[in-house]
Amino acid sequence: MAPADAAVRPLHQSEVAAATAVLSASHADYPAFRHLWPDPAVRRRALLPFLRASLADAAALGGSSIAGDGDGALAVAVWLPPGAFPWSAARKARAAPALLRTAMAAPRSFPAFARLSAAAEHSHPGDPHWYLQALGVHPRAQRQGWGQRVLRPGLEQADATGLPCYVETSDPANQEFYRRLGFDVITPRLEHLPGGPPYTGLRR
Repeated sequence: MAPADAAVRPLHQSEVAAATAVLSASHADYPAFRHLWPDPAVRRRALLPFLRASLADAAALGGSSIAGDGDGALAVAVWLPPGAFPWSAARKARAAPALLRTAMAAPRSFPAFARLSAAAEHSHPGDPHWYLQALGVHPRAQRQGWGQRVLRPGLEQADATGLPCYVETSDPANQEFYRRLGFDVITPRLEHLPGGPPYTGLRR
C-alpha cells in the first residue's frame, strides 16, 4: 500500500511538468507506444510534448489528480469531464505546437499516431461519462497502492454525479487492475493500430 503520509491533490498547471515526467516513465514500454516508436530514445522524444500538452489540457478542465511524497510526484490520474472528449477545435489548436514536436521527433510514425487518435475519437462512447485518459505510476513506486490512491478522487467524483467512467488500454496487464475497481470490459478488441496491439474498452 501507499504510505499513509502520501498526498493526493488536484492536478494544477504548476505541476504539469512533474506529472509529465511520471507519465513518461510509467508509459516507457506501453504496448501501443512501443509499436509506434520502437526505439526507446525516439519514443521518449515523441511522447514528452504530447503528454505535456494532454496534461496541460486536463489540468485546465479540473478533475485530474497527482500523488506524491516528500521525494516528489509518483502517480497521476488524468480525467476528462463529461463532454470533454473528443477535444474541441480550440483545444486541438492550442496543442498543435506540441504535436508538431511529436511529428518532428518521428516523422514516419506520425501518420499512424494521428490515425490512432482519430480511431479513439471514433470509438468513444457518446453518452455522458468521465473519461480516464491516462493513469501512470512511476516505476519506482509501482505495486505499492499508488494507482488506486490517485484514482480515488476521480472515481468518487463520478459516483457523486451518478455517471459512469470509461477507459481504454492497450496493455492486457492493466485489465485486472481496472476490474478490481469495478470496471467491466465492454469492447474486448479495438483495432486503433492496424498491425499493432489492440485496445480494450472498459466501463465502470
